[in-house]
Amino acid sequence: MIVGPIQGLREQIIGLQQAICTPLLCLLLSAVVVSCASTANLSTTSKLNSTISNSTTTSGIPQKTRILLVNTNRSIERYRIAEASFTTSLKRSLTANTIDSIDLEQNPNPIDTLQDLLNAQHYDAVYTIGAKALGSIDYIDPDIPIIFSSVLNWRRFDAQENYYGIASEVASEAQFAWFKYFFPKVKRVGVLYSHSNQMLVQSSQQSARKLNIELITKEVRSEAQLLDTSQALLSQVDALWLISDPTVLASTQKAKSLFTEANKHQIPIFTYNAFFVAMGATLSITADLPTTGRQAALMMKNVLKHSTIEKAIQFPAGSSITLNVGKADVYKLKLNNDALDSVDVIVWE
Repeated sequence: MIVGPIQGLREQIIGLQQAICTPLLCLLLSAVVVSCASTANLSTTSKLNSTISNSTTTSGIPQKTRILLVNTNRSIERYRIAEASFTTSLKRSLTANTIDSIDLEQNPNPIDTLQDLLNAQHYDAVYTIGAKALGSIDYIDPDIPIIFSSVLNWRRFDAQENYYGIASEVASEAQFAWFKYFFPKVKRVGVLYSHSNQMLVQSSQQSARKLNIELITKEVRSEAQLLDTSQALLSQVDALWLISDPTVLASTQKAKSLFTEANKHQIPIFTYNAFFVAMGATLSITADLPTTGRQAALMMKNVLKHSTIEKAIQFPAGSSITLNVGKADVYKLKLNNDALDSVDVIVWE
């Protein structure tokens, strides 16, 4: 919710000139760039005809390629944007290609539906959007390439053969660079994680050190431990870094409890998705959705051409930044006003 301005800061924002690339800005943005560089209707049963739509003929390399697009829920904006960006990108560059799309929103038996579909029609590759779509295909385990996006637990597919995708969040190196750029006085950042994110946290500590940030970690071994563990961590840090973790974010209620606890300690939360700003996050570095769709399309083209893909799972190449300056003021954070030109959405709350 947008509310009244913080004294003096609104005037600074309105009067901002084009940001000058100071040495600190150049250094931080270099870190961001480096980190990121890394239905024709279906002739099947009547059961399938009721759920499959929007078949589009496009160009393909090789010729006459057929792609299946599986969307978890097209009514969800971020999934709809990813699908539109993906299909538009393929239309512009491929020939004699067919994309059959299916929406699983109202489908109570997605695995059976997809299994029937794959039995009835040959596909050269599948693009899945969201966890339900990917999980359904993964359960079937088809022997065809899978490209995915918008999946929080994407790391478990990192070493799975024939699976390629775009990670759901911006690379940790880039996130830390933005944290430092916006709030240069923040020195100690805490993170709660479970065993599934152990490798991520270890590599993130190295990235944080390069920017003179101390990453303080606390493992959460069960949902029941979340409150006690978070209380211990919040007393030691200047900010809390929220990552996608199945134990820490086991439910919306767990997430809200964590935000309530952080607010009690007057500790800002930096996160990977703008969704959490409504809960009270101070800063969000979110993957840019249209860019994610275009990346998935490029990956699809390379897979169809049997090109070598250096990294099966890539981090998003673009980001969108949301800043809650109201929270920054409440927590008395030293904000670098030059960074405001980089913000996509400013919230006064």
